[in-house]
Amino acid sequence: MALCGLIAWLQNVHIITANGMYKSIQAEPWIADPARARLDPSNYLYFPLYGALCRLLDWIGIDRGVPWLQFAWLNAFFASIATTIVYAFVHRLTGSVRAAVLSAWFHFGCGFVLLLAVISEDIMPGYTLVLGAMALAALWFDRPTHLRVALVGALFTAGWLIEWRLIFPLLPALVVALALAPERLPRRVALIGTLIVAIVAVAGIVQLWSERYPGAVGLHDILWTGKGVATGWAGLSWDKAWMMLSGVGNYFLIVGGWVDPLSARRAALPLLVSVALQAAIFLAAVLALWPRRHEPRIRAVAIVFLGTLGAGQVMNLYSQPQDPQMQINVMPWLTVAWALLLGALSLRSRGIVVALAVLSLLPLAWNVGALARFRGGDAAALKAMAALEQRFPPASTVFVYWGFEPITMWQYALWSRTWDWDGKPSDAKFKWIAVDAGAIRHPDWTAEHNAEVLKRDIDHAFDRGHRVVISDVWAWSEAELTGQLGALSAANRASAIWRMLHDNYRAEPAFSDPVAGNYYELQRKP
Repeated sequence: MALCGLIAWLQNVHIITANGMYKSIQAEPWIADPARARLDPSNYLYFPLYGALCRLLDWIGIDRGVPWLQFAWLNAFFASIATTIVYAFVHRLTGSVRAAVLSAWFHFGCGFVLLLAVISEDIMPGYTLVLGAMALAALWFDRPTHLRVALVGALFTAGWLIEWRLIFPLLPALVVALALAPERLPRRVALIGTLIVAIVAVAGIVQLWSERYPGAVGLHDILWTGKGVATGWAGLSWDKAWMMLSGVGNYFLIVGGWVDPLSARRAALPLLVSVALQAAIFLAAVLALWPRRHEPRIRAVAIVFLGTLGAGQVMNLYSQPQDPQMQINVMPWLTVAWALLLGALSLRSRGIVVALAVLSLLPLAWNVGALARFRGGDAAALKAMAALEQRFPPASTVFVYWGFEPITMWQYALWSRTWDWDGKPSDAKFKWIAVDAGAIRHPDWTAEHNAEVLKRDIDHAFDRGHRVVISDVWAWSEAELTGQLGALSAANRASAIWRMLHDNYRAEPAFSDPVAGNYYELQRKP
């Protein structure tokens, strides 16, 4: 109820990320006609699951026909299950009801957990199942049996079949936890084999079930979809270190700087404060539990949660470390450290309990305040859309965007479900060119070729008699563009793209909206 109330109060299910809108559009066939809907290898069970649940909400009468809003209600439901998992896990681990309650509130209030519980992003159901698998593994792998291992493997597989990349952070931790279990070597090897068999068997059953649907793939392609590989999201750079700071810091306390390396640098101080608080919780928990470091259960808990942290952040550093959905499943260690610290303290004194309760609720209070800044965003965006359509009639206008402006999501959803040109012009209602397209889809391009394709698309719009307007990306300095492209491992393209724009075109202010941003009328230079 608390999450539903927060959703109703915020009236904005696209805070920080608009990815949920695109996923809700992709789910529409699963809502309207699931027998003919197409499977997505990287979200194999997500769309069938949320399609069925949206049909249920339609039948009940909750936001009928508006899946992007229904997704938020469903995420709140799964987040509530995740909170229950935390409570049950901590109660079993510590034997303390008070520690379990406070830990559940602590986890509930963590920045990215709370955020993803009230918006339409797609990670929450998969995260909830994987969190359940982590909790069971931490409690069972001190005395593993084949049945326990198989159940963990099955639950884990159901989770990553909803969101494929969830397989990577936890699988190494599960294998290491079994490899270091207090069992004889042959039994440990057999238990690891049971885990692998359970994972493959569940995936195989799902593959057999899926054969009736368009887009069904074989078992090998379910296990490896290659999502995000060979795109601009992949790669290592120093810019990713700033984005990692953003992801880890904002996971606990939402303070800003979550979009790109430049914004992370600007928010460095509050981000570092958030990370320092997390480090303090970790060190306090280690000191409190150090005398128990040889206990098999404590070791299992540490391996599962810290192993997931380590493997997950290595993967994140290669991809999108600032993204909330990339951080949520690798960061539960923070709640576990807080829970173990609470369990090690005496919770019999009323003063201590009150103090710890306040500390446990502080992240929730902070993050609700941070989210409050985005209240009413959905209605404001719809109003901006109407103003934008009146000022720039879509039939005769081509928009040039950086590519991540939130308003593009609304134009895509409400005008025409068409992607940016990227060298392939179209006559759809929403005609647009994205500066970041080359960096995302064509990591093998040279900077000069990237700039050439963008120029060709813009000139093509002019040649067809269209009006061309450009967003605030026009007003960016070359340094700003370099920082933004750094998030896509393409900072080296900034100079060529910036020079192409400013050497060949001029622009005058044409429209300004507090939500949509500033627009400039683009013209060719003589």
